[in-house]
Amino acid sequence: MHITRMDQLGPEIRKTRKALGLSQTDLALATGLSIKFLSQLETGKADNPSFANILDITRALGGQVRLDWSDIPTETAPAQTGGGQT
Repeated sequence: MHITRMDQLGPEIRKTRKALGLSQTDLALATGLSIKFLSQLETGKADNPSFANILDITRALGGQVRLDWSDIPTETAPAQTGGGQT
């Protein structure tokens, strides 16, 4: 699975699951997630799944998660002065 946007997540899960010959029941048993949740996720009706859920699904489908933070803007932290409270 290669996902670059969250709206691709559900369709990629479904495509990968079917390519592996797994039913939603199989995936539910492998992840401990409900069939209803998996169905909603695959159809884009489950909004904002947890990272833990995504990780469980990815592992059950034999994949791995790689995060790319390169397109996230960074903020410069304000300079801290030395010393402590007086």
